Amino acid sequence: MNIIHQFRRGRPGEAGQTVVLYAIMALVLFLVVAMCVDGGAIYLTRAELDKAVDSAALTAVRNLFQGQTRASTLAQAAFVANYRGGGSLTNAPAMSITYATDANNNTTVSLLATATLNTYFMRVIPRFQTFRVSSAATATRAKLIMSVVLDRSGSMLNNGGAAALPSAVDTFISYFDDTMDQVSLVSFASTTNLNVSVRKPFKSAITSAVNSLVFGGATYTDGGLQLALQQNNSVPVAPGDNTVKIVVLFTDGYANTFQGTWPTNKTFNVGGFDPPATQYAILDPRTGNQLPNSSTTYTGPAPSYCPTMVNFLSVSGSTKSVTPANCTAEGQLRALATAAAIRGTNMYVYCIGLGNSLDQSLLQQAANDPAASTYNPNQPVGEAAFAPSASQLQTVFQQIAAKILLRLTK
Repeated sequence: MNIIHQFRRGRPGEAGQTVVLYAIMALVLFLVVAMCVDGGAIYLTRAELDKAVDSAALTAVRNLFQGQTRASTLAQAAFVANYRGGGSLTNAPAMSITYATDANNNTTVSLLATATLNTYFMRVIPRFQTFRVSSAATATRAKLIMSVVLDRSGSMLNNGGAAALPSAVDTFISYFDDTMDQVSLVSFASTTNLNVSVRKPFKSAITSAVNSLVFGGATYTDGGLQLALQQNNSVPVAPGDNTVKIVVLFTDGYANTFQGTWPTNKTFNVGGFDPPATQYAILDPRTGNQLPNSSTTYTGPAPSYCPTMVNFLSVSGSTKSVTPANCTAEGQLRALATAAAIRGTNMYVYCIGLGNSLDQSLLQQAANDPAASTYNPNQPVGEAAFAPSASQLQTVFQQIAAKILLRLTK
């Protein structure tokens, strides 16, 4: 049997077409690999630059109170700490910082960082032997209007708070800008004092005032918050102005005092109540001192200077009577109502508490802290922080300063 093998010869030019096809496929494969390797390196470098530049911009704007030179140094350090680029860089990334003022007189910080990469596959094309990647960020420091409200009640003498408070407050206010921000200092015990009206510059005046505080008396928290609200509201804000208003409340105890009403020129006999006035410690609104426990007559001042008292005194015509009350509960309710009024005007409340004899729940509610039982995410959200002892007061004040600076940065 003859087996005949037949071979079919390819068409002319078919081998050449195959070579061209393979060449095209090889080129496509090369481009895909180049895109994966070099493009991936470019993408990762850009992501690292974005992260590092954002961190540097925020660091610079939060440290403007130390001056632009110091702010730039800290920004550079933050950039280096947050950049984790690969080993294909020709040199370390270069970063520039520019300071400016926007239309509303707010300070802005602009950063530009550039990295130059050595390519692996794209370098076969002369113009792509290296590739530049850039990232930019801008941060704005809002102006601050703030009232610092300090408890100067008698208990501060027993827990070390009176001694620790001046340095803690001095460090706290050092974080803010004496030329841009406006700050007031309010203190309260049985009565309230406006120690420093809202102003700029403020640092020297507040440092002097807090070192001159005299401690003693009850805890009229509501009065301190009311005065802070008045101070913050006294500063007008122009339309479009980037300004944040904040109240910082510090206390070491319970809100155990509130303000009653006393008609002008009414008199009463301090020793003439039944039960005796000794159970109610009626206080002179002008001094905060307890009125004499005797048959002494007292003429009350005008309603704007209503008596502060531990239990409520009601006067109607010639009828005078003391109404027993849970003074701490009433003081708490009034303090929380004023804190709600502060937040209702789009102000933020931050609270700092000292020691263990402390109403933490009230401070959390006043700040609208997420840990509060009454937390409302639709209202301005603040924070309550606690120092178990006076030695930790400095740290807690610094923590709150950092949170406020974060809120001022955009």
